[in-house]
Parts: sequence; structure tokens; C-alpha cells
Amino acid sequence: MTRARLALLLAAAAAAMAAFVFPRLDFGTDVSNFLPAGQGGDEALVSRMLRESELARSMIVSVGAPDEATAAAAGRALADALRGHPALASLRSGPDPELPRQVYELYFPRRFLFLSDEPEREIPRLLSEESLRAEARRLRAELALPASTLLAEVVPADPLGGFRRLLERLVGAQNSVRVVDGQFVAGEGGRHAILFLATKAPGFDTAAQRPFLADLRAAFERVDAAHGGALELEASGVNRYVVAGEARARGDALWIAGISFVGVGGILYLALRSGTSLVLTLLPGVFGLLAAATVGTLAYGRLDGITLAFGTTLLGLTIDYPIHLLNHHAMSPAHEGARAVARRLAPSLGLAAGTTMASYAGLAFTTIPGFRQIAFFSVTGVAATFAFTLLALPVFLRGARPLPPGSRRFAGLLGGAVLALEPHRALLAATAVALALASAAALPAMRWQDELAALSAPDPALVDEDARVRGRVSPFDAGRFAVAVADTPDAAVALNDRVHAALEGCVARGELGGIRSLHDLLWSADLQRRNWEALVAQGDVAGRVERAFAAEGFRPEAFAPFRAALEAGPPAPLRLADVRGSELGALVAPLAFELGDRTAAVTLLRGIRDVEAVERALGEIPGVRLFDQEGFVTGIYREFRDATVRQLGLGGLLVFAVLLARYRRVRAALASFLPSTVVALSMLGAFAALGIPLNLLHAMSLTLVTGQGSDYGIFVVDSSDRARDFRATMLSLTLSCFTTIFAYGALAISQEPALRAIGLVTGIGILACLVLSPLSFLLLARRAPAPEGQA
Repeated sequence: MTRARLALLLAAAAAAMAAFVFPRLDFGTDVSNFLPAGQGGDEALVSRMLRESELARSMIVSVGAPDEATAAAAGRALADALRGHPALASLRSGPDPELPRQVYELYFPRRFLFLSDEPEREIPRLLSEESLRAEARRLRAELALPASTLLAEVVPADPLGGFRRLLERLVGAQNSVRVVDGQFVAGEGGRHAILFLATKAPGFDTAAQRPFLADLRAAFERVDAAHGGALELEASGVNRYVVAGEARARGDALWIAGISFVGVGGILYLALRSGTSLVLTLLPGVFGLLAAATVGTLAYGRLDGITLAFGTTLLGLTIDYPIHLLNHHAMSPAHEGARAVARRLAPSLGLAAGTTMASYAGLAFTTIPGFRQIAFFSVTGVAATFAFTLLALPVFLRGARPLPPGSRRFAGLLGGAVLALEPHRALLAATAVALALASAAALPAMRWQDELAALSAPDPALVDEDARVRGRVSPFDAGRFAVAVADTPDAAVALNDRVHAALEGCVARGELGGIRSLHDLLWSADLQRRNWEALVAQGDVAGRVERAFAAEGFRPEAFAPFRAALEAGPPAPLRLADVRGSELGALVAPLAFELGDRTAAVTLLRGIRDVEAVERALGEIPGVRLFDQEGFVTGIYREFRDATVRQLGLGGLLVFAVLLARYRRVRAALASFLPSTVVALSMLGAFAALGIPLNLLHAMSLTLVTGQGSDYGIFVVDSSDRARDFRATMLSLTLSCFTTIFAYGALAISQEPALRAIGLVTGIGILACLVLSPLSFLLLARRAPAPEGQA
């Protein structure tokens, strides 16, 4: 194929990929992508809760004002501006006027099903003559009050006070807000209007959340302007963290890409002094990035912002391949064409690309979707860049392109410097071994930091604002709760009954300050049935009530509705679907939700004083656990970090096995492999000696360092017999090293701790691999490379 036709074909392919990828680019970072996925167990639970539950869709909006009346007016105005917004599934700014009717219709016919948590023990006591007469006296006192009209209508059908106690539980289940002129207010002096929102889209859907948050801000600014700029908007919600993270990732990607391109391009232009050579050097990496983005988008639907930011560094990593081809071509004999050079380099480039892909491919065997996506993107990009370098790039190289004199002299100096070390080969090798042994001795002092904050630190201002808003509304700890998961809604409600009983015991013993539970709103069908059975088991219940109340001055015939209700038989039990379909659904939503094909019931906790006691109480109930978000995720990452460290060792053995199979000589395989291994051990030892804690990303980055370092060893070993190739290799390694440092070093400016960790370790590690790369030659060489005339 002619160069013109190939250029046209590649341009068309690149344009098609760009047209497909660019409209679909989404720089959002979904934190749940970096939580382990699984078919069951705790890993699946946390991932689904973060992705699917009402907790991920909810927002609390707080409008601060100088006084209570202004806050209430501003809250109503903002609610009116937002009501009907297409992104909102629900909005509550005050009590629903239909709520009392819905509560009455749902619960009053079932008032005898909600008498007691322990019906077999408490209902007989409730129906004792002493208890009945005490209830009668209480009712007589309340009926004497001016506001007793509603009570007078209810008492004939409910002399036991079942509906009253049920209402008391419902009031207790409400958040700590008050109502002023129909608007929820909270905080000191009621100076904060409160709105409860739920979006249709999950909190991690930045495409939906970003415009909604902008609309919320715009609506508030209009309300604020109408009140003379005296208002303050604060909010709490997962979506705010996600959208802020997307903005950081978008900015990171642009800065990182810009610095990488400018740095890499500047170094190459300084070395090659040719705009054409610069373009040809960058072309394979750009094509590889487009290919990786296209295939990745097809495979995953969308690429995470972390993947895109990390992916931009591939340009610096894979630029080794065209650099080697251009330099070896430029320093080759005049009669050797570009295709011949490519064929000669193919084994070395193929082995280097293979070890690099193996370094990334190890991430694909983790249970964390985000790491698997990074692995897929990276392996695809490396493979595409390698293929472009070998198959397409030689077509665009005509004849030998001589290196600029300065670069040629620099190559000679590098080769000469390495050769000058040959008499001291044994001393240098012993020094490297001693360094490795000293580093290994320091390893027991390593400290690991597994907290999620080490990987992804949210904006502290957002965290503080979130805490302030939640503190005004609810005293419960948003990061700790009890969760019961069952196969059906009925089973989850039944399990929650047991959770409530266990936690009430903790409260009674002072181990826990308080709870808010689904149990305040709904009991299991079995418990409701037991209430009815315990009630009718007491014999003539209506007669006992009539006699006891008559003794306190009531007319017995007034309780005919009570007798009729008992004679009518038990009503149908109240179920979760009934409550969800009513105006009480908003109260139930954060306490019971679907997780795939299962149902979870959540109990919020306040003032945990004895964590171990609470865990013991819940541990006796199958399917229930105390969920500590921070501790749970930290534990997951600790396990994964351990697995990554083990994988680093196993991956090293695999790379050495590949090198041994390729060279069929232990000495050559060791020469290629040992320098990168010494670098990895030295970096771990240095971190340990300096007391710097390491995290998961440091361990991951070391896998990349060892992969890239082994590439350097491969090229040194494969070019050690010919002076021209050796000089070209040393120049290529130097250029590759500094372009890679620019690519990965740019990650150090990221606002994401994860990317900063990768930038620090890979930048220092790659430079150390270059410094130790001559060790490969010194371990291998039995003689100096053949002079140029004998090459």
C-alpha cells in the first residue's frame, strides 16, 4: 500500500473513532466503580447501596435566613421554583395535607395489629382491669380539653389507644424539623428552611445531576435576590460530591494531557530537531489512545474520569516504541530500510509490549470494576500503539533520517559512559545487591494506609457543609447503620423486627443513644397476626372494656364500634408495598429499598457508645450487620492491597519466566529482570525507612514500574552485541524515560490522591530504572559491543 493511501485510510479511521468517542466523553468519577463487585456478600451490598438505593438519590437542601419567618418564606419560594422539575422524583418542603387522611386510612382499620412489639406478654397486661381503668381515666381527662373533638370520634372504636400509640411512633420517626406556615424549618431559632429532594437519576449519574444542581443554584439565586441577598444555600447529597469530582477530573485530564503533550513534544523536538519526526513519534500513541477509548466505550458504555485521566499517560509510556524505531532507523546503515529495521526490532518491541500489557492485565483479575476498566483501556492502547508502530509507521519513513549532530554525540557519550563502567562491573553489581538486601531488611517497617481518603479525598468544604445540613435535620450518624437484607420485602420487614428488638436492648443498656427504624412505620405480617391472636385470646375483650370504662363513668353502649370491629375479624396485614404507595412513602424510602432482586431494611443509629456490644447484638441475627461505611471500605481496600502486593510478586515471577523462555539463558533473563526488581525493592525500602505510609495505588504503580523497567532491560540485552544498536538503545531509553516521567509526573499535579500516588511512584521509579539499566549490560557482557564497522 502506498504512503498516500495508508495515510488516507488511517486518517479516516482516526476521524471515525474521534467522531464516536468525543461526544460520549464523560469525565465523571463514579466512586462505586472503585468498590469491589460481586454476586453476593458484603462487597455486592455496598456497591449496590451506593449505586441503586434511595440513599444515592436523596438531597437535603437548607436555606439559611436572618429569622424564622424569612426562612419559611424563602423555603416556600424555592420549593415552588423547583416543583415540577423534570429531574425530581419527589420534593417535600412541608407536611403533606393528605398525610393525616392517609395515615388514618392505612392504620386505623389495623389499629389492633399494632398494639405491642411483644403481644403475648404485653396485651394480657394491657387488658387487665387496672390498666383498662387507668386508660379510661386518662381519656376522661383528655376529653375534657377544648381540642378533644377528634379524640371523641376515635375513642368509641379504639378505647385501647392503639391508634394513639401508633401515631406517637410515627411522630418519633419524623426528622427533627418543625413546621412554620407549612414549611419545614430547623436549626437554632428556625432560621433554616429545609427541603427534602429525591432525583429520578442515581446520584452518580453526572449527566443528569450536573444540570439539576445548576438549576437549583439558579433558582436559589432568584429567590435570594428577591430577599435582598440575605439568604445562604447549603445542601447535602451524594450528587454534589460526584459532580465536584467530575469537575476536578475534567480539569485534571486537561492539565495532565496538556503538560504531557507539551513536555513529551518538547523533549522529542529537542532531540530530533524535526517537526516531521516529532509528529511520527507521537502518531502511534495518539492512535492507540483513540483505539483504546473507542473499544473501551463500546465495551463499557462509558469510561470513568479516572480511566481517562490515567489513559492520557499512555502516550508517554508507549512512545518508547516509535522512539526506538526512529532512532535505530536513523543510526542504521544507508542500505537498511525502515521495514527491515522494524523486523529487526520486532522481537524486542513485542517482548517489551507484552511485559507492559502483562503489568496492566493483572488489574483485570481484581474484583474492582474501575481497575478492570483501566486494565482494559491500557492493554488495548498498548496493543494498538505497538501494532501501529510496526505495521504503519515504517511506511512513512523514507531512507535513513540522520539524527542531529548533538543527539548523535549524546548517544555516543551515553554508550561510552556505560562501557566505562565495565571494569567496575563486579563492584556495581555488588552495590546493587547490597541495596536490594538493605531495602528488604527495611520492609518490615512499612506502614500501609488503607483509608479511602488516601485514594479519593472529597473537598473538605463539601464535607463540612454536608455535616452541618445533616446535623440540622437528624441527629443520626449517616456513616453507621444497621442493615438487614432478605430475599423478599416481607422477609426483610420480619428481619427488621428482630433488629429493632436487639437494638432497643442496646439502648436500654446504654450501649446506644437511639435508633430510627422502619419498625416505627411497619411491622411484619407475622407480628401483626400475633397481635390479633393475643388480643382475641383474652376472651370477651369488648365486655371487659365496657365494664372497666363503665366503672370510670363511660356508657358501655358507647363502645359498640369497638365490639363490631372485633366481631368483624382481623383486617389484612399492612405490607411494605401499601406504605410505599401512600403519602408515607417518602418516610419509608430511606429505610427500605431494593438491592437488585433483594430488599434491604436500614436502621439509623445515634450515639454508639459500645460498638462491640452493638455488633454482638446484631451478629446473632443472620443476614444483619452493623454497617460502618468508612471501616468497611477500608477493610476491602486492605484486602485488595494485600492481593496486589502478592500479585506484584507473582507477576514478577511470570515476567521472569517469559524472559527465560525468550532468551533461554538464565544470565540474560536475570540481566533483563534484575534492575527493575532492585528498583521496586529500593523504593519500598525507602518509603519504609522514611516512615512514609504506602497505599493501594503505590503498590499498583510498582507493577507499572517493574513492567517498564523490564522493557529497559530487554532493549539493553537485545542490543548489547552491536555498538550502533547499543548507542541508539541508550539514547532511546533516555528519551523514553524522560517522556514517561513527563507523562506520569504530570499526574502529581492531580487533585486526586490516587493519581498523585501513581505519579510520584512511577516518576521516581522510571528514572531509577534508567539509572540502573546499564546494570543489565554489565551483568550480561562478556565483551564490549562490536564496533560499527563489524555490526
